[in-house]
Amino acid sequence: MAEPDLPVLQRWMQGAILGRVAPPGLEALIVGDDRLSATQRLTLYARGYRARLAECLAAEFPCLKALAGEQVFQLFAASYIESQPPSDPSLYALGAGFADFLEATRPPGDRGPDALSALPADLARLDRARAEVQRAVGVERRPGPPPAADLLLTPGARLRRPDSVRLLNLGFDPAPLLAAVDRGGPIEPPEPCPTPVAVARSHYRVAVHRLTPWRFAWLEALGEAGDDVHVAAAQAARATGRETGAVIADLALWLPLAAEHGLVDGV
Repeated sequence: MAEPDLPVLQRWMQGAILGRVAPPGLEALIVGDDRLSATQRLTLYARGYRARLAECLAAEFPCLKALAGEQVFQLFAASYIESQPPSDPSLYALGAGFADFLEATRPPGDRGPDALSALPADLARLDRARAEVQRAVGVERRPGPPPAADLLLTPGARLRRPDSVRLLNLGFDPAPLLAAVDRGGPIEPPEPCPTPVAVARSHYRVAVHRLTPWRFAWLEALGEAGDDVHVAAAQAARATGRETGAVIADLALWLPLAAEHGLVDGV
């Protein structure tokens, strides 16, 4: 077997440590001795590699791990790693597809949003959103003061949703579960309860904010590029069956708090 160049060798090594059987050419690339054969050396390294990947997932998905338990979480992680081995140099990218994987592998015939099998993917979305918000560009170094309610009186005033905000439609209220995870206490499956939330960072602290439907729709309408606050209010009103004037009136009271929580920023 000719000695391959580095990229080829790296791809071969990844396939070898994530594969189930020793690949061709093993003896030519991995040296064994009297203590460990080439296959045994590869097996030892592969186990350690998978274990480190699982540890990374456990650190990023604490809510999912707390509810699923160690054994079930390890099964989730092992299946995910085997199905979607890492391809990015940064381990931060490892968990990006975990929630979608859990959703796609739910038991057939148990696909309702209120089913217990929906919880793992929902929890993974929440955990991943918190990780993404922690790393995103936030509002802490905003050049000017936070948006004020008087913007509503300014024609054409625009706001945007910062990159450090993630909007999620969860099937449960996350507040009790997050509190239990922080305490390190026992975790019970939450009751089904459709709950729109925003995961946001303010003053370098990540928090999960439960939203009313119109607030969720308004933030969604703003988008990361930004939009006219009145146009977004009209879209939120249509989406939630309210009058635009009522949404604008409620927005005038809520906007300062939304800015303080890092949910909105100027354009």
